[in-house]
Amino acid sequence: MKTSKGFLVLLALALFASSCRKEEGPELPNPDAQFVQNNADNRFQRDEADQADNDINEALKDIPGFGKTAGATTTSPLCGVSIDSSQISQKILFFNFDGVTPCFSPSRTRSGQIKVQLTSGVNWSAPNAVLTLTYTNFKITRLYDNKWVMFNGVKTLTNVNGHNWLGLLAGSVAHVYRERAYNVDVDFNNGASAVWNSARLTTWTYTPSSAVGPKLNFQCIGDTSINGKTNVDMWGVNRFGNNFITYYTSPWQSNSYCGFWRPTSGTIKHEVNGGVFQLDLGVDQSGNASALNCAYGYKVTWTNNGNSYTRVFSY
Repeated sequence: MKTSKGFLVLLALALFASSCRKEEGPELPNPDAQFVQNNADNRFQRDEADQADNDINEALKDIPGFGKTAGATTTSPLCGVSIDSSQISQKILFFNFDGVTPCFSPSRTRSGQIKVQLTSGVNWSAPNAVLTLTYTNFKITRLYDNKWVMFNGVKTLTNVNGHNWLGLLAGSVAHVYRERAYNVDVDFNNGASAVWNSARLTTWTYTPSSAVGPKLNFQCIGDTSINGKTNVDMWGVNRFGNNFITYYTSPWQSNSYCGFWRPTSGTIKHEVNGGVFQLDLGVDQSGNASALNCAYGYKVTWTNNGNSYTRVFSY
């Protein structure tokens, strides 16, 4: 369990993005192409920010003052990362990315810095412990197309319940994480920029025994309200200078049996450029809620110029 613990903690924060790693999207009529770009940008942003969260969490479990205290180390097992622990007495670490080492899934390089500070709690495993992550020119370049995204700003992660691994494996407790990010500057390789905000609550549970065997269960949902919309997950200004908002009408659900990137249920809405696009997760090939343990894919529904469109896509 040593290796999987760190991976599991913040993988939950990455699931929304990692579920949508395909770069293609529905071929929508103009002006809905802006939605496609906005959705692709959001995926790229979330994928890489959440992958960094996961990497940081994996490292923290072995660092004094953050995770393990006995026999701990401040060397980094992560791809292309060195850890500056010169301010560890203040519970501050600097994760420096070399910008050279190729990291995979997908193949990319990372440069810049993320400052990690334990701003509340005796260690990251404690209930309501808070990490504050400060991005400084944190840049990710995809090697297959040389497109990049760069972050500057601050995000906080709260470990709501603390880490009780024995209780989790017994199926009696949940691990819950809350994310907040406000006015994070996002720059793209073509000179465009965006402003990203996020509010999300993610929950891990474990089922020791089920019809398909033991499985980890994941749920995420937006965690704020904006302009009458509840369960808002992301909002801000996209690269076209237009406001966007993403919110849930039912939570994302997935599990280890089907694959965390293949949700079994959930409904997400994206609003941008005057359009509303609904994603129904966990459907069959006809676009209906799947009756199987694992679903075929997801359905996208939208309206353009008074016409309604529906497409079904496989995972």
